[in-house]
Amino acid sequence: MRRARRGDRWGVVGSGERAGSAVLGGAMGSGEMTATEVAALLDLKPHPEGGYYAETFRDGSVSVTTAQLPPQYKVDRAISTAIYFLLPSGSVSRLHRIPCAETWHFYKGEPLTVFELHDDGHIDLTVIGPHLEAGQHPQYTVPPNVWFGSFPTLDVESFASDGSVLVKSRKRDPELHYSLVGCTCAPGFQYEDFEMANFDDVKTIAPKAEPFLKYLIPSTE
Repeated sequence: MRRARRGDRWGVVGSGERAGSAVLGGAMGSGEMTATEVAALLDLKPHPEGGYYAETFRDGSVSVTTAQLPPQYKVDRAISTAIYFLLPSGSVSRLHRIPCAETWHFYKGEPLTVFELHDDGHIDLTVIGPHLEAGQHPQYTVPPNVWFGSFPTLDVESFASDGSVLVKSRKRDPELHYSLVGCTCAPGFQYEDFEMANFDDVKTIAPKAEPFLKYLIPSTE
């Protein structure tokens, strides 16, 4: 038995066990604004990994060259970048990795869960949301070079902490149920570094986590 990641409201779960209910609060929707209205107001566009985004800041006052960075950085870049990111119910942020650290900030709506897969097969699940009393985090940083993705917390009814069990909730209206967050990268984000996960490759890292991997690497067929 191992305790799920801090911020994970589902408590203590073991390999193959189902955790408790995923209801963390905010189940009545995200307020009076629909996802479409939020996207229009913030000028959000579809993101390749899923969801919608807009870059809000790119710090051009300081540039970093590849000569100053580790080899996994492919191009020169700004010292930091920031985006809005909107994830409606029924969507996921597909599993991917980047060479820089990425800090997530909660802004509006329902909680969102960040899934991390490390090279040793270890899995972390961290809930980002407004309910501190429930163990949610208003801010969380994903370390560099880690496979990660995210999903609306309330879209999953129960799961096992090793990723071997995942039970989805009933379908919900994506216009009323969504998460609005911000993501800040330092050094700055560049698409040249962005790597989407291949199911067959990452499955070898954590074969027991196949339910989560299938969820976060949707089939293109």
